[in-house]
Amino acid sequence: MEYILPSPGLSLLKEENEDKSKIEYKRRLENLDKCAKVWTTPGVSFMSFYIADPAHLGGGRLDPRLKLLYSISPAPRTQELSPVKERMREKKRVRILNRFLVHRDRTVQMDDLLIPGEDRTIPVRIYKPSLLSPCPILIYLHGGGWVVGDVNQSDPVCRRLAKQGECIVISIDYRLAPENKFPAALEDSLFVLDWVFKNGVKMGGDPARLGIAGGSAGGTLATVACLSAFQQGYPPITFQILFNPVTNLAKMDTDSHRKYGGGGFGITTQALRRRCEQYLEAEDQRYDPRVSPLLTEDLRGLPPALILTAEFDPLRDEAEEYAAKLEDTGIKVCCVRYLGVTHGFFNFGGFLPQADAALCEAAHFIQHASSSSS
Repeated sequence: MEYILPSPGLSLLKEENEDKSKIEYKRRLENLDKCAKVWTTPGVSFMSFYIADPAHLGGGRLDPRLKLLYSISPAPRTQELSPVKERMREKKRVRILNRFLVHRDRTVQMDDLLIPGEDRTIPVRIYKPSLLSPCPILIYLHGGGWVVGDVNQSDPVCRRLAKQGECIVISIDYRLAPENKFPAALEDSLFVLDWVFKNGVKMGGDPARLGIAGGSAGGTLATVACLSAFQQGYPPITFQILFNPVTNLAKMDTDSHRKYGGGGFGITTQALRRRCEQYLEAEDQRYDPRVSPLLTEDLRGLPPALILTAEFDPLRDEAEEYAAKLEDTGIKVCCVRYLGVTHGFFNFGGFLPQADAALCEAAHFIQHASSSSS
């Protein structure tokens, strides 16, 4: 696989305050960086990051810090909750975590905006760093299985990417299922993408350096939006960043699904099957490439990709298989696996070294891809 990043971007952390706790945290993060290795297995090659504590180096062991996070905010049993109750619980979980994790950086300006359409308005949240214009633009799509989640869920990630990636971030509050089934979320994503191409300059951005990112279900929307935009004749998209993406809802029987999909790792295979029922009108839509991008026959036209996976994520193998397929198509790809962590780990920046490393990797990727296209 062709790596287009020279480093994990840990130097970006030097801007943080040098108090004692952060010095120790940085030491652990630097240890994490030193233990990065490039692995090659049949069918896919990728980078692999170990957890930072020397006693745990070697992989195959869940980071004990995750146990604390799950004790603060346990994952809900989705089969027991209605979508409305799920969203209420998710909002409460996010409020707790954001108080715990988010550092309000005053150098990043945040504004909520309603983008008007013919039959609806789409809420977005815009993050602007204190930089000279024009800046690269990043559209971000939150996770939540297309059923829960909003711009508050992705607030910590978007703030970090805006600051360290030196870009304007536009987070989309797309319509959710089951009230708005497929392809409503994709349509909202493309509508905002078109709006940003037309209005990005007015907000101080450079639409010629526009990328799309997303986590989990949002990662699926991000890469599908890239391909749909290419097929529909949109201006070129510069890059894509996929955190723990869903790439194949048609066949959830990979080795990582069998090992980690039974519970205890942030997401289950059973929950994903329920998400399919809520998101799709018909079961055969699971085979639609706009739902399962791994099934896309021709991926030509997609921009360079950074794909970030987690060792204990049921979705790990299909994401890495997607990276391999992109590479086989001739797309530049960097695929990074973080060891010791579960699905959604990237949301825990400021607590998990792996999350900080992943966000720094993404920020560096934004800078590199944007400078290459300018």
